[in-house]
Amino acid sequence: MSSSPEPRRHFAGRGLVVAGLLSAGIGYALTTDYPALEVAGPMQSVGAVALCTLMLFTGRSPFRRYSAVMWWLIARLAAGNAIVAVVYPFAVQGLTLGTVAAVVVIGYLSVDLAAIWRLRATAWGLKHLCGRALVLGGVIMLNWPLQGGSESLGMLCAVISALCVWNTIDVLGRMKKHGLEDQGAAIANLLAAPVLFLPVSVRHGSGWMSWDLFTTAGLAGLLTLFLPVLLINAALRRSAKGDVAMMQSLSSPVHALVAQVGAGMGWLPSKQGLALGDWAAILLIAGSAVGVSSLKEPPGGVPGDRTRHRGNARRR
Repeated sequence: MSSSPEPRRHFAGRGLVVAGLLSAGIGYALTTDYPALEVAGPMQSVGAVALCTLMLFTGRSPFRRYSAVMWWLIARLAAGNAIVAVVYPFAVQGLTLGTVAAVVVIGYLSVDLAAIWRLRATAWGLKHLCGRALVLGGVIMLNWPLQGGSESLGMLCAVISALCVWNTIDVLGRMKKHGLEDQGAAIANLLAAPVLFLPVSVRHGSGWMSWDLFTTAGLAGLLTLFLPVLLINAALRRSAKGDVAMMQSLSSPVHALVAQVGAGMGWLPSKQGLALGDWAAILLIAGSAVGVSSLKEPPGGVPGDRTRHRGNARRR
């Protein structure tokens, strides 16, 4: 009986991750009709302000003193979020929502990879490596053969997004050790917002933002930034960061389903839909990710992730 709460915590953590993926998929789908540079600034701003406001009302103000280590983590997260706010919409417009999410899985696969490689001689480490190889194979299946032009640019943006995703998961896991993952994420996203207005302001001058653009981008910011950050941080308090990262590999089928429904209903361009063969690759990615995330930890835990239970017990 005493061991039953732990599986429930893991199950709840996985549910929170999937909820965050669904929210982000819908949010990015809203931006497909707008230029990526124009939508990035208001999207990031509304999401960041909402995060900071929530932190203030819940007594966890992000406007506080931080250590030098925390400021370095905040700077890393702010830079990564500013980049992904631009390149992810670019990637979706060049490829499809589901395809981009599948490529971004590479970023999730990289989390804790060094620790897993050190345990490659164990059954647990070998299963993890095989699962990651299957996911990577599914990504290659989904994107082969790659055409030139906008698809090549979209693929480059998707790979950059994958690196930013790895950065986000890694930084949030490190912030968790300081007990400041919510506050750190809020201030990092707020610092990233002004940077995103510079390119479009230089290019178009003043008056480029319409009310329609602002409301759509603002809603997308709540769905792609505000809700996912809260849900992922809640998941990290219940599961290891490696498990959270692997569960986020489900972004490919979740985002593909959002795109398929949107295209079928006429809300999204028809090219956002996927062929039957593409769905086979996405299901391979999803199945492998779920299988790996379900593996029990080796005796003594995963090297580099032994602070999880301390974080679970901490009163926030």
